[in-house]
Amino acid sequence: MNMEIKYPHLFSPITIGGVTFKNRIWSAPAGTHLLAGKEEYPNEAVIAYYANKAKGGSANITFSAQNMDLNRPADEHHAHENILARSNHPMWRQLTDAVHYYGAKISLELLAFEYHGYNEEGELVSYTVNGHGKQYPRLTREVMERIAGTYADAAEAALACGFDMILIHGGHGLVLSQMLSPRFNTRRDEFGGSLENRAKFPIMILDAIRERVGRNLLIEYRISGSELTEGGFTPEDCVEYLRMIQDKIDIAHISCGSFYSETEHIMHPNNFLPAGCNAYLARAVKESGEIHIPVLTLGAFQEPALMEETIATGGADLVAMARGTISDAFVPDKALHGREDEIIPCIRCFHCLDYGRQTAFACSVNPRVGREYRLKGLEEPPGEKKTVAVIGGGPAGMEAAIVSARRGHRVVLFEKAPVLGGKLVFSRQADFKNDLRRFLDYQIHMVEKLGVEVRLNTEATPEAVAALHPDAVLSAVGADPVIPKIPGVDAENVITAEQAYELGKAGTLPGETFAVIGGGLVGCETALYLTMVLGKQAVLVEMDRSVALEDYSIPRQALIEHLNEYVSCYCGVRCNGVTPEGISVEDRYGNRGVLPADTVVLAAGMKARYDEAEAFRGLSLFFETVGDCRKAGNVRNATRTAFDAASRI
Repeated sequence: MNMEIKYPHLFSPITIGGVTFKNRIWSAPAGTHLLAGKEEYPNEAVIAYYANKAKGGSANITFSAQNMDLNRPADEHHAHENILARSNHPMWRQLTDAVHYYGAKISLELLAFEYHGYNEEGELVSYTVNGHGKQYPRLTREVMERIAGTYADAAEAALACGFDMILIHGGHGLVLSQMLSPRFNTRRDEFGGSLENRAKFPIMILDAIRERVGRNLLIEYRISGSELTEGGFTPEDCVEYLRMIQDKIDIAHISCGSFYSETEHIMHPNNFLPAGCNAYLARAVKESGEIHIPVLTLGAFQEPALMEETIATGGADLVAMARGTISDAFVPDKALHGREDEIIPCIRCFHCLDYGRQTAFACSVNPRVGREYRLKGLEEPPGEKKTVAVIGGGPAGMEAAIVSARRGHRVVLFEKAPVLGGKLVFSRQADFKNDLRRFLDYQIHMVEKLGVEVRLNTEATPEAVAALHPDAVLSAVGADPVIPKIPGVDAENVITAEQAYELGKAGTLPGETFAVIGGGLVGCETALYLTMVLGKQAVLVEMDRSVALEDYSIPRQALIEHLNEYVSCYCGVRCNGVTPEGISVEDRYGNRGVLPADTVVLAAGMKARYDEAEAFRGLSLFFETVGDCRKAGNVRNATRTAFDAASRI
């Protein structure tokens, strides 16, 4: 019997170097930071995370990462796994066995932001490509040969631990990328000048690995197809370099950008860019006709149709997802079985990858991420069917309803508005919020698909909820805007950010010039909505030293870039009053002035509707507040609190 597959190119097997992969989907490397203390091997939490990715159907799972800078100073934000120590091998073998159990292959990423070593005085020093004086000596041939030997050691250990491949990270401004860059590598010795010379160090590493493990281990190589900066590594350089090394490697990963050219928000595409926006670079490699090994593309892929089209039209042989398989490890399985509508969309918030500020590895739209092992001991079977009342149809209320319905309960959701979505409904009004809109549509669809009884235009009352005789009540009534105590704030020319969206949609937003008070994420996005979407003029004032400080570094980079283009921002400035002409302001040095505006928009934060939420306590033995009415926060707060509460019913 012939089975019809909706995405035949995406789900066709491919054999590379004698290893057969069941489809063309790679789960790209993204560090989990789930290790505790000084652990140098995958613990049970790490193994469960990667095993779940394999269960989700990807053909290859890439472990991130073995840091090849073994002498680096302690750094809590970067990988400290160590596959070189034989005492760690049993747990590494547990990891590879768990991935292989689900029919997936596994690759070990090897990377280095820089290399450290000890000088003749025994001091720890940082080696750089070019050298910057005594404390930063230049990489010499002797040091390079030693490093190449360490890569070979890691490859040999990976083979012993059951890995099918290793991924050499030679892009994104890491050391190997710096060596290749004509802008960064200005050496005048045998390792500088021509591309052939600049390529000697990475080729030295590849030769050392092949000499040690032969063809018993596949080698993937990630490279920036372009550094996206004047005078940097170009697509033409990429093709020429791959032509040099293609007989030494098995798969070429084509990414883009460099940490040193401030292009991380393109390297890891942000919400202002379309999905697959960097795929043109892999296509250029394929269409060059010079490269005969499989080519992999990546960059905000998640939708099966786009991945299928990319492969079917010759843009790549393989497609990798990092954030796409974090928000939903089961993207491949759902696409294969015709359940694309159930894929949890990544909102590109970067909560998962912003290692500098996160307190725990997590995903804003998938509360299971990072807790795969822990939840095995926390979750209990649902037991008998119960009646669950959910008050509020925002992201927290819908998540609570979805989880409760999946557990087999009867769910009744009350929403006083005519539509579901809460604060997320405004994502429909700006293209740069399309990722949130996709998540909103996913939640609404799943509520409907799971048979949740939705009562729109219905403001819940304790009496109406009590009439259901609920076994559980989940209160998700949200939050209200904070109204700052500013003279004139109650004037007719003052509106909230929420009202700005409502009036903008209705076409009744008054005025052409706007002053936005509050430079948090809401204020910044509202200012961009007014300028980018509606074509108005806007100024933004923020008391703190900068704007959007609660946002994560990579999306914030893109946000600031757009603010600089569209909005006049005043930081370190306080609003002292509102007048019919605009707002009076004062900076930290006591300088005062007036910013003219037809309309003033308040974006000074949100406060939980605590009392309104608590009005429903006592209607059932099980009661929880979830989302913003517990504590005003973001999408992660909404989904996590709702998931945790509903999972206990």
